[in-house]
Amino acid sequence: MSNKLPKHIAQMVEKNNLVMAIKSLSEEQNISMGEAKAQIDDYEQSLKQQQTKKVEAISQKQQKKNYDQTVNQPINEPIKHNPKLQVLNQGLDKRLDSMGYKPPLVPYWVKRVCVILLVVAILSLLFWRLIS
Repeated sequence: MSNKLPKHIAQMVEKNNLVMAIKSLSEEQNISMGEAKAQIDDYEQSLKQQQTKKVEAISQKQQKKNYDQTVNQPINEPIKHNPKLQVLNQGLDKRLDSMGYKPPLVPYWVKRVCVILLVVAILSLLFWRLIS
């Protein structure tokens, strides 16, 4: 059987209007409803195969594109071993020095951790006094 259907019947099949497609095909080609259904089922099967091929082709292109992007990106190297990042870091340091910026002696996260530990210590002492 041929997978070719008249254009308007193919549109009906694509829109899932199968009953009308079967009736129209059987009337136009003077065949039984069973033969029309078989032709439409064959057409649907070939349509599904084409769609899966298209989806696979698109996914392969996307995978190749993602692979190319990951290959071109530098691996997470430390600043010491990456010359581009070294130049950027040196330029930033010079700019901050020219602005008169001095880094703090204790980083901000250390201050935050100390405050959290202090609060935990105070709360634990208070609960210990309440319990004993």
